[in-house]
Amino acid sequence: MASVQVLKKADLFKSLSDEQLKAIAKLGEEKSFNAGQEIFKQDEKAKTLYVLLDGAVNLIFTLGTEAQEETDLAVEILDQTGSVFGTAALMSPYLYNVTARCSQSTEALAIDSAGFREIIQREPIIGFEVMTKLAQIYFDRLNATRTAITNLFKTFKFQTRRPKGPDTSLESK
Repeated sequence: MASVQVLKKADLFKSLSDEQLKAIAKLGEEKSFNAGQEIFKQDEKAKTLYVLLDGAVNLIFTLGTEAQEETDLAVEILDQTGSVFGTAALMSPYLYNVTARCSQSTEALAIDSAGFREIIQREPIIGFEVMTKLAQIYFDRLNATRTAITNLFKTFKFQTRRPKGPDTSLESK
């Protein structure tokens, strides 16, 4: 079981009372992961919500399929205590939309999502508070991804831009 103090480190839970956090803490277990270890994989059934306690986790989106060449795109690096990941465990269809891979030794709090969803159903105010914060987390991550894509596009456009002016590569004969 996790402590209320551990849960208070997560932005997702900061607006909840100690009494509300005690119910959630009963669902949590601290886990250790090695550098390079995958905590969960994209498209797996999402059963656990995680809170980063120490270390760093890369959230990776895989493009392509096994039949095609797959390309991994790191969409976010989480290294702040209290960062939340595996949030797909709270939303239908309950499939992870990214892979979480540790970039160093990592400690995380693993929260059983089925039990957490039961708490939300019993106490809608908890659900409202958590889902409001979760929407903000997704909004921030979307904006960060948009910025990264824009910067990537600008880099690609710059590298493929042709020089301006007359074409001097072909000499008249």
